[in-house]
Amino acid sequence: MKRANFDTWCGYDIEHLFAAGVQATVGFVRDSAHAERNDVLERLLDEAGEPHVSEEDLAEWAQRERSRFPADPAAEDPLRWVQRAKLMGEGELARRWLDRWAAGRQRDKSTLSQLRYQLADLGAFAEAAKAQRESIQFADNPWDSASAWQSLAQLERQAGGHRAAWEALRACRRALDGVAGWTAVGLGRMYVEELFLLAGSADAELADVVFAEADRQARQVPGLPLVVLQAAAEAAGKIGNQARAEHYLKLRDAEQRRIDVEMSRARS
Repeated sequence: MKRANFDTWCGYDIEHLFAAGVQATVGFVRDSAHAERNDVLERLLDEAGEPHVSEEDLAEWAQRERSRFPADPAAEDPLRWVQRAKLMGEGELARRWLDRWAAGRQRDKSTLSQLRYQLADLGAFAEAAKAQRESIQFADNPWDSASAWQSLAQLERQAGGHRAAWEALRACRRALDGVAGWTAVGLGRMYVEELFLLAGSADAELADVVFAEADRQARQVPGLPLVVLQAAAEAAGKIGNQARAEHYLKLRDAEQRRIDVEMSRARS
């Protein structure tokens, strides 16, 4: 399995090869007359001829594997059951397992991050937004703060809380003031995209206000990607601003042509 393909070569734990014991495995291969003996030894040993894994490393790895794959299903991590239930399309079952996992846990940064992700993946956007709002307290620098507010805005929008999303985006913009060169990084583009997405989904009065801000901020951010330009064109069309819709459609089409040229060069 380890040598089957590139993915297994890189990702399949080398400890599996030493499952019989480090010295026992190396000794067995050295004594072998198999045609691939030398290739296997090359994988087992480093440049100094020592095994890549020690007996202590192997014991620790085996313990981790036992904790991940316990003999008793009741001892499984509830999050693993959440994932399995989602794979089966059993959203209600996944939610019950998630609630079981969260019950009594300290609501620290790690717990809230996991809750936000899992709840959003289950479509419970309002509850995911609540967890995200609670986690903002752990943002200890302007970048993390801006990112946290942007994520909250997205979740609030998906939950239909457009006013709350707008307030989160305003907080995001204030945090961005502390991020040097924010207009030239992905976080800045995500902020502008979320503004346009909110403008495209909010009610008429709020949509006008948000679009005006999105349009203003977009002028400061160069190199807006195709997806942002599409969102901008759709938002402008929704509020009936035909001039700005045509402006963003032209930018979108120009960006699409640029991408097509670059892809053509890459293929040739």
